[in-house]
Amino acid sequence: MNDQTERYVKVQVFRFKGDGDLMELAKFEPLDTILIPKQLHQEGFVVIYNKGDSMEKLIMDGASVVIDTTSCNIISGSIYALSIPWEGCILRECHSEPNGVLLRPYNRNYPVSTINWEEFDPNMVLGRVFCSLMNVFR
Repeated sequence: MNDQTERYVKVQVFRFKGDGDLMELAKFEPLDTILIPKQLHQEGFVVIYNKGDSMEKLIMDGASVVIDTTSCNIISGSIYALSIPWEGCILRECHSEPNGVLLRPYNRNYPVSTINWEEFDPNMVLGRVFCSLMNVFR
């Protein structure tokens, strides 16, 4: 067995498919495969392709983002993948506040927004961002 198969696992990378409910894997479209370290792969993890610069310099446009779909309860300060009806699929740092959930992008060119508790649906949360991987040699 070579070193690559001992240390890495080949996983599917998905992209968001349309504006639908992201809680169903059927709403993801296979895009590519990548090798990730075995310690980054667990049951319930999904790898998605990040399109857009709203989270740069933390999560770059084109990065593969590992999402823990078993962790959907918002912990203030953590980054989550969300399906927002009026915005589509986004990655944001989330903060639970008295009036709702504050969605903070890392790129200051994008506005901070809030989803009021009356509008918030827990099914909007796809999962917590575990890590991102970027191939800098493309």
